[in-house]
Amino acid sequence: MLRWRMSLVSLLLLTSFRVAFACSCSNSTPIQQSSARYKDRAVFTAHVVQLMGRVYTLHGKRQSGQVLAVVKDRYWGLPWYWPKVVVLDGGFFCNIVLEEGVDYLVSGRRDRYGVLDVSGCSRTQPLSAAQLDMRTLDGSHCASPGGTIIGDVNRGQDDFRVNPIAPDVSVTFQDQNGKSYSVRSDKDGIYELQHLPAGTYILDSYLDRSRSLWMRRGVITVADGVCGEASVLVKNYDISGRLPLGLATAVVLYAADSDEYWGPVDFQADGRFYLRDIPDGEYLLAFEPSLGQVNDFYYPGTFDKHKATRIKISNRTMAGASELDFKPDLLPFVPIRIALDPLSDSGKFSWRIQLTAPENNILRDEPWSPGTKSVVLYGLRGQTYGVRLYGDANSRETAQGWCGSAKDLPITVQPGMPLVRLAVPEECR
Repeated sequence: MLRWRMSLVSLLLLTSFRVAFACSCSNSTPIQQSSARYKDRAVFTAHVVQLMGRVYTLHGKRQSGQVLAVVKDRYWGLPWYWPKVVVLDGGFFCNIVLEEGVDYLVSGRRDRYGVLDVSGCSRTQPLSAAQLDMRTLDGSHCASPGGTIIGDVNRGQDDFRVNPIAPDVSVTFQDQNGKSYSVRSDKDGIYELQHLPAGTYILDSYLDRSRSLWMRRGVITVADGVCGEASVLVKNYDISGRLPLGLATAVVLYAADSDEYWGPVDFQADGRFYLRDIPDGEYLLAFEPSLGQVNDFYYPGTFDKHKATRIKISNRTMAGASELDFKPDLLPFVPIRIALDPLSDSGKFSWRIQLTAPENNILRDEPWSPGTKSVVLYGLRGQTYGVRLYGDANSRETAQGWCGSAKDLPITVQPGMPLVRLAVPEECR
């Protein structure tokens, strides 16, 4: 299991790069004039004419973390009296490198006269790869009411931006109340879902019997008046399966007679998982429960790997079945639905619902999104847990820096248990 986790971390670090050179970087908010995130930035296009810092040669192309660039189109934040030729500084920590002779969409912080800091998660990127940000630039695609999910759709197996676009592909997201929103990608491989109610949305990863949609994390939070990026890959698969939504953090395939991990297993937030290019042999399938301090659970329904069903794969197909769905009635895990009481929220705090063990250890910590009717956690049938509410103040003006439950509410997990309501303290409303 340790080897698998290390491989996963390495993969996440690798696929998190956009133009970041020294560390993983993630910024899922496209450049938009209406967003407070970019209010104090200078946004413009520029052509790199000379490398200034240490020169790197990557794939035969010369790049550097400090360059001279000629300003072309100015959008906002760059004063008229600044020079036509500026220095773009990719920084030291979480730095980026820029390529000689290439046009860029620049999002930078003004430093000393003529110098802009474009390091970190600035979304400074080659103009050729910035179609999405150019679309959201003036903020009109992100306007209220509600927020917007926007993203590229590409065909491939491993990374974004380096794969061909995928036009006319159906993309569906589901909110936490079970309502679905669908749209098709356009001729440029970009899709938009506008005017969505604020809240958390999960990608429906199933496309058809041989293709799935893959997205980092698989979940996006929508804010009013803001565009959020959720780019997806259309990936091929051979075998699929499903788990109850929110029950697992990962799915793992082991060789039947050893602890060797096989993959890839693409696991998405909607509970679906996909296997491809698995060598002929016998395997054990397991998932890592989202409930902390619990061992792997094996297909079709046991904690004991010696009682697990061996899965025979030959020529990338599975003997005896077409799917590897974990049957809910064979699982010892029971969903616990938890809601705030009252359901309406003042917005002063960012709430989290926590599931605790008797010794007060936090087993699960789930954020609460505005507009959500309930949050689903899982517990083992017959076990007793505590649930609590914890909130961080959203503004420095709030006298209390945090607020929450005075003590844990004890619950014993049983099938068909009613909705659990956590009281929001009067002083926090």
